[in-house]
Amino acid sequence: MVEVPIILNRMDRNTRKNLLLSLSSGLLLGLPWSFPPLFIVIFIAWVPLLLAEEETRDHPNRYILFNYAFAGFLLWNIMGSWWIAQAQWLGAILIMLANSLVQALVFWAISRVRASLSIPLVFPFLIIWMGYEHFHESWDLAWPWLNLGNALATGPELIQWVEYTGVRGVTLWIILTNLAIFRMAGAYRKKALGSIIPMGAVTLLLVFIPSLISHRMFDRFRNDGETVTVALVQPNLDPYTEKFVPERQTRHLKEFLEAADSVCDGETDYLFGPETLIVQNIDEKNPGASPHYRQLVDFQRNYPKLNCLVGVHSFQKVGEDIPPGSRFNQEEGFFYEAFNTALFLPPGSEPQFYHKTKLVPLFERMPFVQYLSFLGKYSLELGGYTGTYSLRQESRVFLSPEGSVAILPIVCFESAFSHYPARNLPEAKGFICLITNDGWWKNTPGYRHHFDFSPLRAIECRRDLVRVANTGISALIDAKGMVIARTAWWEKAILKGRIHLRQGRTFFARHGDYLGRTAMYLGILLIVLAAVGSVVRKRRR
Repeated sequence: MVEVPIILNRMDRNTRKNLLLSLSSGLLLGLPWSFPPLFIVIFIAWVPLLLAEEETRDHPNRYILFNYAFAGFLLWNIMGSWWIAQAQWLGAILIMLANSLVQALVFWAISRVRASLSIPLVFPFLIIWMGYEHFHESWDLAWPWLNLGNALATGPELIQWVEYTGVRGVTLWIILTNLAIFRMAGAYRKKALGSIIPMGAVTLLLVFIPSLISHRMFDRFRNDGETVTVALVQPNLDPYTEKFVPERQTRHLKEFLEAADSVCDGETDYLFGPETLIVQNIDEKNPGASPHYRQLVDFQRNYPKLNCLVGVHSFQKVGEDIPPGSRFNQEEGFFYEAFNTALFLPPGSEPQFYHKTKLVPLFERMPFVQYLSFLGKYSLELGGYTGTYSLRQESRVFLSPEGSVAILPIVCFESAFSHYPARNLPEAKGFICLITNDGWWKNTPGYRHHFDFSPLRAIECRRDLVRVANTGISALIDAKGMVIARTAWWEKAILKGRIHLRQGRTFFARHGDYLGRTAMYLGILLIVLAAVGSVVRKRRR
């Protein structure tokens, strides 16, 4: 009779301890997204959760680790994504819960694979987690915002080698360092002093060698070669109260063109405007029918060498085969595909359209709408704007009329993806242009997170990057990830400067996310082997 409360108290202590460990990991994982200068803590963030995994290995409830992991990952997601609630509280809750559940399932699978195959934790942890990050950039619930490598986005001097590995290489670095520190902590707890010194040496090498390599690459990289003059306008329109009001859209475009006229001259090569500068839908087969499009063309004629790149809403009518997620024009009675589009107008040439294809789940496109077409009408409202966009893509780069200069366009959320922009990188000389609207998240860490992805994309592709926001931060960024010039938050602004035209494709651009892709296939193999082994052992028993 006396043993029962003793056992219960021990269980309570163990539960509290493991919950505290998992929440500690959640806190440390979330800090780089809440306070970016503290990104260094990501190198120890997994250690408490790994201790919890060790503590629960022999627990009779095989799902107990999933519960602990979910608590920790939920804290991480809240710290890293709470700002989504500024735009839509329901969408924020759904994204945070879904992401936490997926992450907890992945970590639980890592532990089960280790136990089933009796292998060191390092192998399933590295392989399955990196494979998960690759997959999480590819499916309809893609949410790469909290991929581990993004924690070091504010330290481009430390990760210049991502031109070879992509941001998945940073994930590899973080996991290996965490595992080394975990092993060192385990040796200390067991008083195995003979193991502490070699593991400490391994940890130091893991921390400093990639950093030293990066600094050497940073110092040796040269900003030279051909340059062009670029100008951009940040209109700073509130997306909730100004930007999408139909009666004001003509005035907004007029103000943009007036600002552009004040910064452009005969030597300006490129003018940039933000995402959805023109809100009125433009028919891609007949763009001249739009008065706003004609205004832009008329302005361009004043500057014979000026190339214009701005964000628009565009559409294409569909025939008898109606793609999932299409919309219906009730006034004129036809179905059409709607696109969040980058429009490129080279002087004296036909317009070129690039469609955003990495769309924000729940807001811009309902997940799995291609299988369940009725979901298309249920996308969540964002600042009074609703509707599912189409994924169809016809052009991945913009080319000058003679084909000598290529621009890689990125639209908003697409900049959170590592291998997607890189795989579209052309061989021809050029640069990257990111158009965005970060005003949805108001003055929260959200717009700063989004800005921090831009230097990563510049380094991975080794191209200068022009970032133009409706509001947020507009900037010119060089191929080392260094900010040349930038605007302030929530201010009308213009920016003018020179950027370099670079050519060639980096190792990462040529081979894509080879680390994540390989890890995903190996991870699937490990999970299958573990499941088969578990079934065989049960049958033998």
